[in-house]
Amino acid sequence: MKLGAISDVHANLEALTAVLNFFRQEGVDQVISLGDVVGYGPDPEACIELLQQAQAKVVAGNHDWGTLGKTPISHFNHLAVAALKWTQKRLKPEHLLFLSSLPLTMNLNSLHLVHASPSAPQNWEYIFTIEEAFSELRACPFEICLVGHTHRPLIVEKPPKGPPRTIPTPAFSLQPDARYLINIGSVGQPRDGDPRACCALIDLKEKRASFHRIPYDIPTTQKKMFTFGLPRPLIERLALGI
Repeated sequence: MKLGAISDVHANLEALTAVLNFFRQEGVDQVISLGDVVGYGPDPEACIELLQQAQAKVVAGNHDWGTLGKTPISHFNHLAVAALKWTQKRLKPEHLLFLSSLPLTMNLNSLHLVHASPSAPQNWEYIFTIEEAFSELRACPFEICLVGHTHRPLIVEKPPKGPPRTIPTPAFSLQPDARYLINIGSVGQPRDGDPRACCALIDLKEKRASFHRIPYDIPTTQKKMFTFGLPRPLIERLALGI
């Protein structure tokens, strides 16, 4: 089975469309999304509907819960709060129903899916370092844990013997008896200095995984955000990848 993995779409329709087109070209069997379908961006309704059409397996993110009021709005910075309040006004009952149906975690074949940390998914903790990743691997019930939330791709491998290590290459083999924490990065708002949408392919049969950066129409997304009155820093950062 070939999986197409994404996270942190953040209502960026142009980025999501480009990535899903890439997945179709690559013959992906199943799309998985690691949360934060909404928030920040200008097309929350369309992004929800597109993932539904793709029959994606989706877990909840903190912005999804924030939109529903399940995570207090005080947990977000002022830019995120402005976008969340705008998103709440945009979504129809059927979109809110979709968000409310999303589980915090999901197990799929040999994968554990969660937006933030497997040890405490509802606390929305960030995993930035190899030490944090290794600690979280102990809480992961499966060989491979896929996360998002930081908007930065990260691959940490714990071999059967020896210490954990980061894997810097965009393509790698999944080694027998090793354990992995893989941060998928962000489709709709990358923060690693590369503004292109980030996604991953995971081939469970071939035991291979690879990261991909997909260009998309950033000016169109920015224009819509400006038209809707979303905060200017959220608009400007899209072109910078920060």
